[in-house]
This record gives sequence, structure tokens and C-alpha cells, in this order.
Amino acid sequence: MVEPINSWPSGRSKLMTAHEAIERFVNDGDTIYSGFNIISFALTNEIIRQGIKGLKAVAGSVTPNVTMMSIDGNVNRIETGYLSGTLRSKPFQEMMRDGRVKWNDYTNMTITLRLMAGGLGMPFICANSFLGTDYLLEETMNHSRSLKEDRRREDGSIAPPYAVINSPFDGKKALLYPALKPDVAIVHCQRADEEGNVQVWGPQADTKWGLWSSKNVLVTAEEIVPRSVISTEPHFTIVPGFKVSAVIHEPWGSHPSGLNGYYRADREWAGLTGAGMTTWDGAREYLDTWVHGTKDHAEYIDKYKDRFGEDLLNSLRVKDTMVPEQPARYGWR
Repeated sequence: MVEPINSWPSGRSKLMTAHEAIERFVNDGDTIYSGFNIISFALTNEIIRQGIKGLKAVAGSVTPNVTMMSIDGNVNRIETGYLSGTLRSKPFQEMMRDGRVKWNDYTNMTITLRLMAGGLGMPFICANSFLGTDYLLEETMNHSRSLKEDRRREDGSIAPPYAVINSPFDGKKALLYPALKPDVAIVHCQRADEEGNVQVWGPQADTKWGLWSSKNVLVTAEEIVPRSVISTEPHFTIVPGFKVSAVIHEPWGSHPSGLNGYYRADREWAGLTGAGMTTWDGAREYLDTWVHGTKDHAEYIDKYKDRFGEDLLNSLRVKDTMVPEQPARYGWR
């Protein structure tokens, strides 16, 4: 008789607070996968509160959470495929110009492929993405504020950002890109169990490979559910528990961003709080009030409700949900 999957023995709980997770697993100088579609602002804010420095942020696209960490002095290097999510901030533009933030701009696809290589344990990955473009110009990837120093080898030489080769199969040109292997990943999800089996639905972009390639995965979850819930819908599991270092129960953990099936992005947020980060004074006031001025994400949400009313927060909740017309059937006997 086959033993039901829900009766299999469970592992240890990885539940902890955001403060404990960041204090334990994030260190000065780390490379951090910062999220693209599914952002944990709860963990972003905790990194800022704890004053961790010298971080390098990587993601297919870096978003306003990286803007916040850059302006507060946590992130000083960025490797991404899309910088425009941060460039709306004039202070951030200034930091890029004067060298306080260094960066290399690949493409969304090549960053995702590099994370995939890291997740699969490969030293590099092959693609044709840069052929016929200005990415092959020396000044594009080795400009004065690039991440050349991050590519320094033990012998003192600088590794290239990519390598052009002739394919051993057809002789045509192709490019090799080095694997990305972040020290830590932060992400928010719809649900997880205590062991760290993480489930996500909706657009995911590079999230899967950002998690798989990282040494430590820190996850905030809208809901903590029994393992039986995870095992009866396994196709939603984006990363298994053995890859996850910490699970934090954090309702509204993506706010002011949204979470598919739970709440939409808070588009009014920037106007209400000055979170557009358009000036140094505005950015400092926002960070002092909403990040340094709150001890954790629960207090941040309470402050929001006190300032703007619980009705405004609840207006973000998804009201019209979609149910599959013909749900998938599972079984093995």
C-alpha cells in the first residue's frame, strides 16, 4: 500500500521574525537577490533598519526597494537587466553619476539565465543575446562605474563580463555568461509551510532562479499553512523547504507593492507618503517615518491604518477572484 503523501514525516520549523532572519543570514558585503515581481518590502525595511552595508543587488529588474536601500546606504552595487525602476529617483541618479552606486546593466534575459546557471550549479551559460548590439562595445560593460572590481580573480586579473566564442558544433559565434550565485534572496509569497516549502502563483519572472541560485533564501509569507495544503497542490511550489533558511509570517509583506490574488499595488502610496524618493529631503523623511520610525512590518501597517484609515488599506484587497473552470485532478493510483 502506498503511504499518503500527507502522512510523510515533516522537518523542523524555520519560522522566525524578520529581525531574526536578517540578523542571522544577511551580512555586510553580501550579494542579494532583491526580487522583481514578488518583492518583500518587509525584509527590505528590516535590512535598512539593521544598517547592513556594502550590499550588491541583483535581479532581472531592480525595483523601488533597491532605490530605498541605495539611498539609505545599504546597497552600493547593482547587477541587473533593467535600471529604470530605480531611475525615477533623482537622489539615486546622483549616486550613479558620482560613483556611490556602481552597476552593470545586462538584459532581463541574460540576468535570468545567469541566475539559472547558478541554480543548476553551472559555472556559465551560453546564449546569443548580445550579438549585434552595443553590449559588445568595451565601454558598455567596462565603464568607469562598472563592477570590474567584483570580477577580480585571485591572481589579480579581471574576469570579463562575458566571453564571445565560436560554437564547437556549428562554428557560429555565441556568448558565455558567468553564473550568478547570490549570498541571500529575499522574496514575499502567497503561502508557505513552517519547513519552508514556498508556493507562488501569478507572474514570477526570474523569481524561481533567484531563489534556487541563492545560498540562503529568506521568505515572508502572506499565510502559513499546513504541509498538507502544500502537498495537495504541488505545482505551486517554487522552491522546496531544504533550500529555504527562514520563513516569516508577514501579512501585507509586499506592501506597497501588490500580491497576486491578495491585494493590488498601492498606487496612491507615493502621493500619500512622499515615497517617490524624488528629493533627498523627501527620501529621508520617508525612510525616517516609515522604516526607521517603525520597529517591524506589523507596526508599519498599523501606522498606515492610523494615518490613512483601515478602509483605505482594505480597499486594496482583491475582491474578484478567479476559480479554474475545470480544476486539475491529481493522483498516482
